[in-house]
Amino acid sequence: MNRHDWMRVSLAAMALVAAPAIAQDQDGAGLATADAATGRVVTDEARLVLDRMTGYLNGLDRFEVTMQGSRDEVLPFGYKLQNNETARMVVQRPNRFRIDVDGDIKHRSYYYDGSTLTLVAPDEGVYARTAAPDTISGVLNGLLNAGVELPMIDVLRQGFDNSLLDGVRYGLLVGEAPLEGTVTDHLAFRQPSIDWQMWVAGDGQPRKVLITTRYEVGDPQYQATMRWNLKPRIDAATFAYTPAEGMQEIEFHSTTPTQDGIAGGAP
Repeated sequence: MNRHDWMRVSLAAMALVAAPAIAQDQDGAGLATADAATGRVVTDEARLVLDRMTGYLNGLDRFEVTMQGSRDEVLPFGYKLQNNETARMVVQRPNRFRIDVDGDIKHRSYYYDGSTLTLVAPDEGVYARTAAPDTISGVLNGLLNAGVELPMIDVLRQGFDNSLLDGVRYGLLVGEAPLEGTVTDHLAFRQPSIDWQMWVAGDGQPRKVLITTRYEVGDPQYQATMRWNLKPRIDAATFAYTPAEGMQEIEFHSTTPTQDGIAGGAP
């Protein structure tokens, strides 16, 4: 039995667990903690890897991570196109970040200096500013609630918050897997409408994510690999946007901060 057959058997075995508090799959994958109230089953090994990742992320004061990703676009009759994008995120905790997204679908930049969020759409020649919450998590929550697609950024945010298991029904550690010369722990999880996998290095550094949307034609996927720089060059201009000649400032859809972040949309 290869590692992929083992994973399918393990997930199927965990799916059968209901009342017992502890389960073990037939190949000795390890103990899985079952939540009697929800029926969720996640192996202890998988939880330990995610806890290690959360500890690693929360030990970083500043970092730069470049994410090379692709997303499937499902066309009529189930035909799929793959759209590529690169996202670069520079963070200085607790309340500074810059995100640059450059891809087939869109080009966007997001500057947050602790009090103001600036969103830039260079292809359209416009930018908008709005007052922002005083935490990175609050700003990211606002962007995501406003419909801004930042799937990889959302994964990192949940990693910092240790909330990646929210909504997960089944999860396990598949095993070790080499990734770009590094041995990683390969995790697999199932939620009501998505399956997602994550590869985490031994020190807790996340290296890759794969998200599959189920119950949609073509089962579209999003995946991204991550490269980290723990000593990024940061200066006064990193988190402050200076408009280029010809850029026009437009009104943000809503400038009303909410408890969870920023209400409204983006350019």
